[in-house]
Amino acid sequence: MRFGFFILFLVCPLGFLIAKEHSEFCSMDRLCVIYVQDKTGVDIYFQNKIAIDETYTTVSVNATSKNMKSSVKLPLVTVIKGPKRKKMFRLNVNKPNKRWVYQIKYKWILGNYSVSHDPKVVYELPFEKDKKVRIYQGYKGVKSHQGDNRYSIDFGLKEGDLVTASREGIVIDTEQKNNEGGFEMKYIHSANYVKILHDDGTIGQYAHLRYMGVLVKRGQRVTAGTPVGYAGSTGFSDGPHLHFEVYKPTSYLRKKTIPTVFRTESSDAEIIAEGQLHWRREANEPLVKMVSDVEEIQICESVQSLERLGCNVTSFPSSSPIYFYVPLLKPSRYKIQISVRKNGTSIVKLYNWETNPEWWDTYLDVPFEDSLESPEGDWTATVSIDGVVQKELQFQLTSTK
Repeated sequence: MRFGFFILFLVCPLGFLIAKEHSEFCSMDRLCVIYVQDKTGVDIYFQNKIAIDETYTTVSVNATSKNMKSSVKLPLVTVIKGPKRKKMFRLNVNKPNKRWVYQIKYKWILGNYSVSHDPKVVYELPFEKDKKVRIYQGYKGVKSHQGDNRYSIDFGLKEGDLVTASREGIVIDTEQKNNEGGFEMKYIHSANYVKILHDDGTIGQYAHLRYMGVLVKRGQRVTAGTPVGYAGSTGFSDGPHLHFEVYKPTSYLRKKTIPTVFRTESSDAEIIAEGQLHWRREANEPLVKMVSDVEEIQICESVQSLERLGCNVTSFPSSSPIYFYVPLLKPSRYKIQISVRKNGTSIVKLYNWETNPEWWDTYLDVPFEDSLESPEGDWTATVSIDGVVQKELQFQLTSTK
């Protein structure tokens, strides 16, 4: 988030200025305070140097002074539009023959604090079509989605995955030159990002993009689905992902993130949550009603520290258990049953277990050494959830690996 806090302190002795003097101080190479002094006072201007015509910047400014009086009531909260400088107020000297002193403090944030989010807008998922992505952290996530970030979403994109716009708008700010990141506060201002101004005045932010990973420019209008950059792990981040949020400023110069709804594979307007697996669906495509990622149900040789080893193979040693991996679309309490049958025989084994609502996926180990007959041969496994068959898998058990 680009915001700033700045203090300007000046002491002007008697007879210091004969002609007008123009000086400026800039915050983050973006918002600048400009003062023009003469013998009777100083004019205070502000300017967003990187703004386009559509950019709004909310500014809060205050001043303390001696032997001076402001032309407006302070503190002042106002909005600057576009890149032109705007005069905020003037500090007039009360007694020109005495010393005068002033101190200016200001904060700023990109956006207009008086706008309202359109609750009817449905957002598209911010990644390529046909890509399945897990939600790493949702609204009010305990890791980092608290306070000003409470309605942010972390999408589990990998380094270099394409990020796309969730909603139409105009690109008003980008950053792509940062190459550092980590889960430490020292990296809080090191994220690469794209900010898009929406028609209702809110701003969509796409953060933690990789170094030189921005694909759009300020002033460019984008539609939903337009590529805007590549995922990375710059800034305050514990690993590659996409941090997405929609926000507006407040009159207190804080960021107010806004809950949004998305079109998903199973809904036309859904509030997505942590642990869920989603993919993009066009408006004219039918809804998908599934509880598991059927294509990714697999048999594995081992599962260690949530890492699946030797998955998607068809031959296993009979002396070791095999592991059935079942990824869930939405964590909940499900009853899972796996039936394994040795082909051409009456040997059938049934395994049942219940998932925990906090699990994103689940797995069950199936041993074979206790079989009454030799387990070597061809087998068929049927995976069911809440009584509904999800997938059949063929596999073979051998006496040696």
